[in-house]
Amino acid sequence: MTNIQEDKAKQDPSPEICRLTANVKAGGCAAKMSAHELTEIVFGIAKLDCPQLLTGIDNFEDASVYKIADDLAVIQSVDFFPPLVDDPYLFGQISAVNALSDIYAMGGKPVMALNIFSFPSCDLPLSAAKEILKGGAHTIAKAGAVLAGGHSIQGKEVLYGLSVMGLVHPDKILTNNKCQADDQIILCKPIGTGVGLLALKGGVLSKESENTLVENLTLLNDQVLNIALKYNIHAATDVTGFGLVGHLHEMASASGLKAKLFTKAIPYLPEVESLVEQGFVPAATYANRKSYEHHVDNLTDDPFMDLLFDPQTAGGLMLSVDIHQSAQLVADLKAANLVGAVIGQFVPGKSGVVELVN
Repeated sequence: MTNIQEDKAKQDPSPEICRLTANVKAGGCAAKMSAHELTEIVFGIAKLDCPQLLTGIDNFEDASVYKIADDLAVIQSVDFFPPLVDDPYLFGQISAVNALSDIYAMGGKPVMALNIFSFPSCDLPLSAAKEILKGGAHTIAKAGAVLAGGHSIQGKEVLYGLSVMGLVHPDKILTNNKCQADDQIILCKPIGTGVGLLALKGGVLSKESENTLVENLTLLNDQVLNIALKYNIHAATDVTGFGLVGHLHEMASASGLKAKLFTKAIPYLPEVESLVEQGFVPAATYANRKSYEHHVDNLTDDPFMDLLFDPQTAGGLMLSVDIHQSAQLVADLKAANLVGAVIGQFVPGKSGVVELVN
């Protein structure tokens, strides 16, 4: 029995059937506001001068970090979104994995979570709400954190996510702005979840590819982080709603470097390369492309390019690693049956540019 089957077995024997995605315009991280819109609405918001705040709204960091002692800092993050699958329990799992990932991306350990929940109880059975929360609770426990409560409201659509608190030593925080020239870029999950989920909703994704997609969406990034922390990691982020290029641009821009992206080295989920050629492209992909295409060199109209802007949900960590240690880190990740691929390199050049290299 697989981990997914074991998790499913924990559900109620006969939950009422409902289609969570029936009226969802965009699910998962594809529902994010675009980077262009987000930049516009946060610009000008007053920033308090607080020496204890080690990371905040700058550079679109994955989470905020607040120093409370010389050897202890608190990581705080929040993430929620509409359903991306119809199975309530699975939706809860995926949303929790996605929210917990921000803590791992900062180099920390999640310790406590609070539910954030909107549910139209007049339109959907309460059994579905219960399964969503059960899926989230199972994943939080799997991460070694505690679910301490939360807040729920009546809403027109289902929204679920977490506010997560983590802990980290102030000197060991991973941020997205300390990449160094010649660092290699390691990606720790395949991309293509936006395309794969759209194909799944359209009923054209094979069962084998569906299983692989679900396994990736429900895989925590804790094992990757535990292995990576043994090496000289200069910077990190996780690849989510802004797509691979968007998050790579953020790292390069914040670090004052250029990023070379080796397009043929990128790992993809099964079938997504052919699906994108058939037109299975989430709307958020085009929003991401509009936000970032002026930062990309050698961009073409090839449909394959859409995968570089595909909004990821519960995506993998992307690490900026000392060039002399990257090969061994990749080997260690693969030995643990995890994904590890060198997909590029940071180099001196125009800040924030992503150069596509075959």
